[in-house]
Amino acid sequence: MDIHPTHPPCSRLPWFLLSLLLAGCSASPISKPLRQAAEQQPAFSAIAVQPGAFKGRAVVLGGSVIQTTNQPKTTEIEVLQKPLSRYNDSPEDNDRSAGRFLVRCPGFLDSALYAKGRDITVAGPVEGAETRPLDQIHYTYPVIGCQQIHLWPAQPQAAYYYPAYPYGYGLGWGGWAGYYPYWYPY
Repeated sequence: MDIHPTHPPCSRLPWFLLSLLLAGCSASPISKPLRQAAEQQPAFSAIAVQPGAFKGRAVVLGGSVIQTTNQPKTTEIEVLQKPLSRYNDSPEDNDRSAGRFLVRCPGFLDSALYAKGRDITVAGPVEGAETRPLDQIHYTYPVIGCQQIHLWPAQPQAAYYYPAYPYGYGLGWGGWAGYYPYWYPY
């Protein structure tokens, strides 16, 4: 009589943990119904050229906040568009952009949180376009409705350590800087 199970319970545990880990790594902050509605969305460059042609179409866009303006019943956010990561819909940290767009959210969003330089991802319909002055030109902004918005955590500023003068030994207060903290021009 064979009493060995074909799949011992402990052999399934690593696979279960791995599936949880992979599911957590690729999760978008945008809800699944909104993601599915925007599945066949056009490229932002096409929306920027003809926003009226895509009016009512669901999109998921992201980028860096340029300015947040609170109005009596809405909050308007001007965003520098950035490509989204295919893993979690976060704006990629690069210098590529196809332009700017406006997000209109109902209610109040604190401009101290949605501050210049913060990254956001937004899901909603294309509501049309609005032309405004931008420096010495008139710029046409696509306007996106705000069904869901995600504010990404602020990125900490990198700490830069420069080698101690004059020989480059050590970093920061270590190395030569610890022994000879004074700088003399030669």
